[in-house]
Amino acid sequence: MCTICSVSTVAQVINFSMEAEKTNKNTPEGWNEVQLPKDLPTFTEANTFYITSYGASTESADNTKAIQDALNAANSAGGGMVVIPSGEWLSNTIQVGSKTVLHLCAGATLKWIAYGNRSITEGNNFIINKGTPTDVVIEGEGNTSIIDGQGTPWWEHYKDSGVKRGAIIRFGNGNRFLFRNFRMQNAPGANLTVGQSGRGAHTTVHDIEIKNPSSEATTPSHNTDGIPIWTQYVNIYNCTIDTGDDNVVTDENAQYVHVWNCDFKAGHGASFGSYTTNMHHIIYENLTFDGTGCGFRLKSNRDRSGDVHDIIFRNCTMNNVEAPISMTAWYDNTPDLTSAPLPKISTTPEFHNILIQNVTASGYIEGKNSNDKKYNGIQIAGRPESYVYDVIFDNVQISHRNGVRLFFCKDIKFINGCTFTRTKDNKTVKATDEDLSAVMEHEHEATYSWNKTTGIGSVSASEKTSNAPSYTLQGIQITHPQKGLYIQNGKKVVIK
Repeated sequence: MCTICSVSTVAQVINFSMEAEKTNKNTPEGWNEVQLPKDLPTFTEANTFYITSYGASTESADNTKAIQDALNAANSAGGGMVVIPSGEWLSNTIQVGSKTVLHLCAGATLKWIAYGNRSITEGNNFIINKGTPTDVVIEGEGNTSIIDGQGTPWWEHYKDSGVKRGAIIRFGNGNRFLFRNFRMQNAPGANLTVGQSGRGAHTTVHDIEIKNPSSEATTPSHNTDGIPIWTQYVNIYNCTIDTGDDNVVTDENAQYVHVWNCDFKAGHGASFGSYTTNMHHIIYENLTFDGTGCGFRLKSNRDRSGDVHDIIFRNCTMNNVEAPISMTAWYDNTPDLTSAPLPKISTTPEFHNILIQNVTASGYIEGKNSNDKKYNGIQIAGRPESYVYDVIFDNVQISHRNGVRLFFCKDIKFINGCTFTRTKDNKTVKATDEDLSAVMEHEHEATYSWNKTTGIGSVSASEKTSNAPSYTLQGIQITHPQKGLYIQNGKKVVIK
């Protein structure tokens, strides 16, 4: 990347390459690859457009027209690079078209025009797609390349009717987007929203730093999700997210989403929902959580869900996390353990085929949120008409102030040496113990097995069991397994 960008009308050509992204895709077995932007032009002086050439100035209170004119010029040229030099640049909503690279130089800060200088009912987002674009890159040169939403005055109005707090970046249409190497901060609402209603697919996000005050800070941010996902085929890696709501969250239509090698600070964790219709095949792995509200957090309700399956959360470490493992089909409500089963409808939550593997959580002993009913080491709450089922805890080690709560769930398996320590009374359930009773806070209509086997038994040769999910030895579920070695019902099986 260029490190000599300055306020200049000279169209210095920025070095550009996507070779690293091609080698870092990390596509899980059986999935289609996430597509990167393609057929971008070779960047020359002729198609490199500095915003200063279109009248942008660090002294201006509104550079929207100048920046948009530069973006339009790149689009009209059949593709190009728009360069934001070092300095602070104020702008309102800008639209990015096909085959365009928006490049923030080191020391460049692109600021959304502040609350009070634009309508609170606009409901617009800051950087959005122009039409249905393909092959778009927004990039910086590290954490001194900043996109700032100036969200502080918006946060206190988060519950006010008519106040619409937009996202800093939202691409709801198009395909093949890449976001890399910059910092986002002070979002009025969400930070980087990927997709909308299943559109805006094939997105890669890496080396992004997101920073907003936590929801418990003196001046808290609210609903500032780090990266919400509403579409298919998404890779997210090497990001640091410290925010006031979900760090990364998959929502309705999220499918084939892979998140890895990220650090989560304040926030609500690696989340799913609350809108979980048509959501499946999601992997969170190799993540660290430090002071995060939740770790694995699956949440929905009867009016916004459906069949949720093929979820993997593995190789993660949590320190001082309030709720390490939380699954609830009663989002924003306390589970009603006296309710009769309601009729199942298309939006009834059905959570199943979930693998939580090689996870450690420790450090949450006392704190502001020590309510036993809400903050537990493990809580699973299905519904009387739709149990959570087929959840595997494989080599999971949890130490937490509070214990375990299991409601309306079945076929919950703890295998391969899981342990649980409840620190409020210093009780530990070891792998050699019979069950979780010593640390069980509440159990209702729930069945589970505790380290009854090693989880992987003897190898047998057979055809695929008709109703049993098949997993690779790495824990990835395969919908249509070919010949090979798989895990079914906790045993190794050779499919002929």
